[in-house]
Amino acid sequence: MSPAPEPKTILVLCEGNHCRSPLAVALLRRALGPGFTVESAGLAALDGIPAHPEAARLAAAHHLDLSGHASRQLTPAMALGADLILVMDRGQKAWCEAQAPSVRGRVFLLGQWRQPAPAEIADPHQLGPEAFRAAFETIHQCVADWIPRLLSERRSA
Repeated sequence: MSPAPEPKTILVLCEGNHCRSPLAVALLRRALGPGFTVESAGLAALDGIPAHPEAARLAAAHHLDLSGHASRQLTPAMALGADLILVMDRGQKAWCEAQAPSVRGRVFLLGQWRQPAPAEIADPHQLGPEAFRAAFETIHQCVADWIPRLLSERRSA
């Protein structure tokens, strides 16, 4: 019997690491299970900030727990250690690839598989509950698009 493959490491990025990426991480962790390590960081995050209260409220309404989340600033080591980096918009993708050229080919939009075109997920920070709801719905759909791809890749590893 061959040993189980190493967990695939997924890094989800946004700006402040307290609205969009914690939601995406919680959804990915729930859907993917133990064969994956899913973490998050922010391109302009302050370390140690809890999830935004509206993100936490939405998460709780969907049986997700963000109470242990603490934001953290992206480091080169985090990016280099990730097998897959998921970002919210094209600007973040370009920034990551410019900061760490060796991650090219591993950085994708979370909305990569949305049709008719890849989706960018707007930052709801300071925009109110409706913006958070719209962001959560888009994140949920985008995560659902990634799951079969990630699980089939895992099975073939």
